[in-house]
Amino acid sequence: ADRKVLTKLSDQVNELNPHYKSHEFFAKTVAEKSGGSVEVKIFPNSQLGSAREGLEGALTGTIQAVKVTSGELSTYSPKFLVFSLPYVFTKKAEVFAALDGKLGDILKAELQKQGFQIVAFFDTGFRSIFNGKRPIKAVADMKGLKIRVINDPVMIETINTLGALATPLPYGELYTALKQGVVDGAEQPPVALYTMKFYEASKYFSLTNHFYDLNLVVMSKKFFDGTLSPAQQKAVLEAGKATEQFERNLWNEHEKDVISKLQAAGMQVNELDLTPFKQAAAAIVEKNKAKVGPDVVSTALSYTGK
Repeated sequence: ADRKVLTKLSDQVNELNPHYKSHEFFAKTVAEKSGGSVEVKIFPNSQLGSAREGLEGALTGTIQAVKVTSGELSTYSPKFLVFSLPYVFTKKAEVFAALDGKLGDILKAELQKQGFQIVAFFDTGFRSIFNGKRPIKAVADMKGLKIRVINDPVMIETINTLGALATPLPYGELYTALKQGVVDGAEQPPVALYTMKFYEASKYFSLTNHFYDLNLVVMSKKFFDGTLSPAQQKAVLEAGKATEQFERNLWNEHEKDVISKLQAAGMQVNELDLTPFKQAAAAIVEKNKAKVGPDVVSTALSYTGK
């Protein structure tokens, strides 16, 4: 039998987030598949530090696994910036097909060079625009709206290109800024919008789906290759695959639930035709292709309705 190994898994989220339940599912599944020899201990609430510290810890060996965003991985490889480009994907089915297929393979190979083993891709939904002035049904409805963004050049350019006024602001100041009318709105995935109670300060939520928020669980490659036996490695990867399916289903349920809660709280939620939005932002994708890697961008786009 394999010797027992302990895997510390770090995350920023609290126990109410579906990601925490997914980590529990992973821990249980990896224990079953490894005959109890791989024990995963979950540390939520940033107990082991930020995601960036988690990645550094995985490289130095102080921690074995961490959940991060694709943005945080772009410091290690620009290929992860493909998820920071607008409208590369507009439907979850496209994202999942790409991650389960060739795009996932490219990203896994890329991270292995950087010292990480991808264990699972986690869904956190698309980012969409909410505001207090009007529902967005066409690109023209964006005109003149002051929309809070994170301080990211591509995000700023995207919102401005769609005709709104991108306004970088710290996340902690957003609620007050909405209440006081410093900004008209912002962009968030549905779950974050609900948990932060932004519906109290904004009436319209338009599912513009302009960026996909990808999260990943990665493991230290040194630990994966050096500490785990081949059977344990197989158990980790199989448990990771099973966890992906579990997490996608769980997140989907959670998101549907959240949308109905937002409507119950008085928010107007609308879907819209995203084709004109995608066309409006196409130049941004083109302009950033070289930086991100033409191979990654074209692979990603090959899974979409172009």
